[in-house]
Amino acid sequence: MVFTDEKVSVMSKWSKESRLIFGVVVLLIGLQYMATDHLVLTKKATLFLAKQTNHPGLAAAESLEQLTGSAEHVPPLNINVWEWFGRAIALAGVVLMIRNSGKN
Repeated sequence: MVFTDEKVSVMSKWSKESRLIFGVVVLLIGLQYMATDHLVLTKKATLFLAKQTNHPGLAAAESLEQLTGSAEHVPPLNINVWEWFGRAIALAGVVLMIRNSGKN
């Protein structure tokens, strides 16, 4: 089997500095998730997700909105962040930084 230069992975096309900066960004995102307890979506984002998932409470909220003329019947969605999620993302960022910080 002969490999040519055309069959190169996506990560090898990136420069070493770009991969290192990507690792730093992933680390910072992980640290941000470690610092948060839960995420609160806006009403617009909550309505968008409810429409995409055909949430049964959305039909009731829309009928109340038509009757009352206000969109206050849909509370914002709270998303709880797992404790291990931020640590896993931060660890992935550290691994990317270590892999791309040495001599090459």
